[in-house]
This record gives sequence, C-alpha cells and structure tokens, in this order.
Amino acid sequence: MSAWPDHVFPHGELTSLDTRLWTVTGSLKHGHMPRNMVIYKLEDGELLLHSAIALEEPAMAELEELGKPKILLVPNPMHRLDSVVYKERYPEITVICPSAARKKVSEKVEVDATCEELLPTMGIKVHEIAGVNPIELCYEVKLAAGGKALVFTDALMNMPHLPGFDGWLMKLIGTTGSFGMTKVGKLLLLKEKAAFKNWLLERAADSELRAILIAHGASVTENCSAQLKAAAERL
Repeated sequence: MSAWPDHVFPHGELTSLDTRLWTVTGSLKHGHMPRNMVIYKLEDGELLLHSAIALEEPAMAELEELGKPKILLVPNPMHRLDSVVYKERYPEITVICPSAARKKVSEKVEVDATCEELLPTMGIKVHEIAGVNPIELCYEVKLAAGGKALVFTDALMNMPHLPGFDGWLMKLIGTTGSFGMTKVGKLLLLKEKAAFKNWLLERAADSELRAILIAHGASVTENCSAQLKAAAERL
C-alpha cells in the first residue's frame, strides 16, 4: 500500500514565476513553518523537482501536466521527508543531491548521482556557496522570459513572524522577520561569515538575476540585487 496519503499535509496552489518555473508552498504535520517545492522545466520539457512535497491528487495531476518528473533533487539531509514516496510514485525518476550530503540522503532514499555531476550537463549552473557547509548548494536556472533565478534551500529564508507557540519560538531564535540567513542557519550551515557575505554580494552584482527561490518563505521577485545586498549586510 502506498505511503503517499500519509505524507500529504495542507498546501497551496502551484504558482508560476515563469513558463519554466513554479513553486508550491506546503506545511508540516506539526507547527506553522512553511516549506516550498520548486518545479523547473528542463530543456527537454521534463521536470526537475527541488525539495519535493507530496501534494493532493488534483495538484499532482496539475504538476504532471507541466511535464514528466525526471529529476528529484534532495537539496540537503534535512529535506528528505517526501523523497521516498516520490521515488515510489515515479520509479524511473533520477534522485540527486549534493556530494557532501550523499551519505546522509542515501540513508533515506537511493541516490543515483550528485548535483555537481549531473546538473551542468542539463544547463543548470551549480554554485558551491562560499563560507557555507557544502551539504547545501545553490542552483542557477535560466528563465524563459530572460534572465536567471537562484534556488537556495536553508542558507537563506524569508519568513514573516508566524502564529502559535512555534511561531513565538522561531521569532525568539531569529528564524523569522527578514530575508537572509537565520540564527539557526548560522549555527548549522555557516562556516565563514566573510566568505559568505562576499559570495552574496557577487551574486547581487549579476544584472540578469530575476528571482531568488528558497525552501522556507516567500520567493524574492523584485529588487533581487538590493535584497541580496541587505541579506549580506545582516549576517
């Protein structure tokens, strides 16, 4: 019997940022913390799923209308939750993750290749984020409308203050309220502050940057360079 229904929690609709790029925001079983899946249409018309979230069947049908799921990108060991049920649903899907995360991700789902190996062959630029633990990478994807988007996971977040006890706790530990690296991110991922700051400023200087997508919180689709500069200064 499929475990899929047990993994489906409340979620929103698929949101188009470009004719090749979509996001959908879901939830977890407990608490108010949002989580995002990124859907990207590859050059061959098939789909790459970043930080996959199990969806209700009508939303899965909508996703499948966009293209065939081809690549399942598990972006770090903390984002493995629905990887197994996606592999069960799409047995031919190729599972990838950062090379530094492969051992931990493989404890949950079999990994076919690393992001560093496979994605450049598909026209996706893979960035090792300077000053950040390489269990997480950043992905640069081309947009149909021109320009590019950057896809992060936990190195940057953009969550408002949230309700409930968990929302109060996240505010207390500095996880909500602004776009940037959170206090928890600094604890778990940051290795060298100056290197990460300089790396963010280099990305901010890219005049072709049109969107910044993250795993928790709203995508940045306006004033991307200014937003990255501000995030760098808040480190």
